[in-house]
Amino acid sequence: MDKFLDDLFAKRGSVREGALSSIVDGLNFNYRHQFAGKNFATLLYRCLNSFKKGSSKEIVLASRALGFLSITVGCGDNAHELYKESLPLISQALKSRTESFIVISIATFVGANDFKETEASMQIIWHFMNLKPGDNVVVSKQSASVLSAAISAWSLLLTTVDGWNLNHNYWQGAIPYFLDLLEVDDQCVCMAAGEAIALICEMGFLEKFAGNPTSDEIGSNDKGKNIKDRDYSIQELQEIVSNHAKRVSRQNSLQSAATKTVNGWSNFSQNVLEALEDGRFHEASLKIGKHRLQLHSLSQLLQVNFIKRFLGRGFVPHMLENEFLHDVFNFTARKQESGAELYSSEREEAVVHLFVPETRQLDGEDDFGRVQRPQRSAFRKAKTQLLNKQRMLKGEELQAYDD
Repeated sequence: MDKFLDDLFAKRGSVREGALSSIVDGLNFNYRHQFAGKNFATLLYRCLNSFKKGSSKEIVLASRALGFLSITVGCGDNAHELYKESLPLISQALKSRTESFIVISIATFVGANDFKETEASMQIIWHFMNLKPGDNVVVSKQSASVLSAAISAWSLLLTTVDGWNLNHNYWQGAIPYFLDLLEVDDQCVCMAAGEAIALICEMGFLEKFAGNPTSDEIGSNDKGKNIKDRDYSIQELQEIVSNHAKRVSRQNSLQSAATKTVNGWSNFSQNVLEALEDGRFHEASLKIGKHRLQLHSLSQLLQVNFIKRFLGRGFVPHMLENEFLHDVFNFTARKQESGAELYSSEREEAVVHLFVPETRQLDGEDDFGRVQRPQRSAFRKAKTQLLNKQRMLKGEELQAYDD
C-alpha cells in the first residue's frame, strides 16, 4: 500500500488512476484502520488534488477512496476534516456523477459534528434534485441513475436527524415531489422515491415536507388541480406507495427475471412494503458471516442497505471489524474461542461484575480541551444510536395502538 501512496504524487494521470484503484480495493476488501489513520492527510489531500486536476475516471476513483477512507477512520477529528475539506470540491461535481452523491452522504454521515452540518449537505443534494422541477418526470437512463443516487443519499442523511430540528422552509414540497417521481418510467428512481416517502412517514412531521401551493394553484382548483398539492395523512401516503409498488410489480411479472431484476420494484424490500402496509416496521435481521444484525426500524434498514451497496464485497469484512459500524448499528461480532475444547466447570455460580471507572484530576484548560475532542466522537455515535432506538420504540407504540 505504501507504493500506491507514492504513486499518488505521479505526474501521469494513468499512474495516479492505478494507484487510486488499488487503494480503493485495499480499503474496501480489508479493514485497514491503522493504515488509514497513519496516512490520513496524504490520502485526503491527494484525493482532493485529483478532484482539481484529474480526469473523469480519476475523480470517480478519488470519490470512492474518500468514502472508504471516511468509513475506515470512523467518527472523530479526521472524519470531520474530510467532511469540511471535501464538501466544496464534491459539490462542484454533483451534476453528472453518481459517486459524488455517495461520497458526500458518506462523508457527512460519518464526519458531520452537528445537525447544521448534516442539513447543509442535505440542502446541496436537494438543490441538485430541484434544478429543473418541471423536467424531473421524464429522465434519461443516465440522469435517472444520478437522480436515484441523489434521493438515496438525501434519505441516508435524513435518517440521522431529529425531525424537530428540520426547517420546514427548506423541505416544503418534498412529499409531492417524491409522489411525482413514482410515475417515472425508471424503476430505480421510483424505488428511491418510495423509500424516501416511507422514511418520512416513519419520522412523522409531515407538515415539514408537505406541499405549499400558491394562490394561483388554489384558484385553479376548478380546472383540475394536481391532487399531489393536497396534504396527506401518513396512512394515505403509505397506501399510495404500497399500491403503486404492487401495481408495477404485477406488470413486471410478465417480463423476464433478468428484466425484473434491473427494473428494481420487484426487488423493493419486503420489509419496506410491510412497513407501508402495516404502518410499522417489523423487526428484521441480516446475516453477516456467522452473525446476525438485528434491524429495529426502517431508518436502520435504509442505512445498512446504503452502506452495503457502497461497500459491496467489502461489507462483511467491515461489519465484522469496523468499530464505527459496530457503534452505529449496535452490532457485536463475537470472536470464536481458539482450541479444540473449552474448560468444563466443576460448579456454577451467578456472578455480578461491577465496573468502577477510574478518575483523575485534570490540570489546566489544555488537558480539558484534549478530553473534549474524543467526547464529540462518542456523542455522535450515541446520537445515531438514540435516534434509531427512538424510531424502534415509536414503531412498538404504533403496534400497541393498533392492537
